[in-house]
Amino acid sequence: MWGRRSPVLLQAFCDDSASDKGDKRLFMAGYLNRADKWELFSEAWREELQAQPSIAYLRMVEANNLRGEFRGWTKEARDQKLKGFARVINHFEPLSFQFTINRGEHLRVLTPVSPRGLGSPHFTCCFSVISGVARYVAETKAKTRIEYFFDEQDGVSADMSLLFHQMKRNIPRSARNLISGTPAFENDKLLPPLQAADMLVWHLRREHENRTSPDDILPMADLLRNPKGHLESHIDDAQLSKWAEHHAKQEGVQFLKSKGQWQEFRRDLVRFAEAGAIPPTGSRITHLLFRLRIHFLGKLARRNSRKRGRPRS
Repeated sequence: MWGRRSPVLLQAFCDDSASDKGDKRLFMAGYLNRADKWELFSEAWREELQAQPSIAYLRMVEANNLRGEFRGWTKEARDQKLKGFARVINHFEPLSFQFTINRGEHLRVLTPVSPRGLGSPHFTCCFSVISGVARYVAETKAKTRIEYFFDEQDGVSADMSLLFHQMKRNIPRSARNLISGTPAFENDKLLPPLQAADMLVWHLRREHENRTSPDDILPMADLLRNPKGHLESHIDDAQLSKWAEHHAKQEGVQFLKSKGQWQEFRRDLVRFAEAGAIPPTGSRITHLLFRLRIHFLGKLARRNSRKRGRPRS
C-alpha cells in the first residue's frame, strides 16, 4: 500500500456508532489510505452520489430508515445505491480498521472515577484509534506520517485538542513520530471518506448486534472490510478496570465531574500550557493530574480565603 520511505502522507478517516443492546458496545471504524488516493476516491464518490437517483451525501441512519436523502426511496433502490458506494471503496482498497469498547462497562467502572473529559467512552476509543493505527503502520517499518479525521463529536474535539499532545507521549516513539498534527473533527456531509467510514462502522455495529432478517437492510460488512488488510482491536474490560483503579487514587477528580468544572479546568490548562508550566516529558496522566491538583489546591485556597473574609452575622 505504501513504501517504507514513501513521502506521501497517509490519512485515516473514522466514524462512530454505539449499540444500545447487550454491553452497549461503542464502535469506531474507518479507512486508511494515501492522501493522493483519497483525492481520487472523493471524485469517484461524488460521481456515485450524483448518479441517478442522486443524493447530496450518504448517512447510513438515513439510508436505513428511508428518510432524509432517502425519503421516498424503495428498499431495492437504496440497496443498489449502497452497492455502488461499496464498489467505490473496494476499487481503492483502503486499509479498513475497527476499534470497540464495552460502553456499559466503561460507564459503570471508569466514568464515575474519571474527570469529565477523560470519562467519555468516545474520548477513550478515539485515542485508541489514533494509537492503534499509528502502531500498525510503525510495525510495517513505514516512515509515512498519518493525519487523522473524525466525524464531529460534541465535546470530544475540544478535549482532544487540549490534551492530545500530552496524551500521545504514552505512545511508543516509533508510532508517535508518525502522527501528523492534531486530529481534526469534520462534518461528514462535506468529506466523502467520512461518509465511507460511516457506512463501514454502521454495518459493523449491526453485524455485532446480529439483527438480520428478510426485511432488514442489506448485510454489507463483509463487502466493506478489506480482505487484504483489516485492523481490529477491542479494549478489554480488564484494561478499563486498571485505568479506573489509577484514576480513583488521584486527588481532586471529584471536582471535575460537572460540565462547568471541566470547562474551568480547560481554561486553566490552556493558561498553564501558554505559560510553559506543562513539562515536556513524563506520562500523559501524571501531567494531567498534577495540573489538576494545582488547579484545585488553588481553587480551595481562594474559597477558604473568601470564607475567612466574610463578616460574621
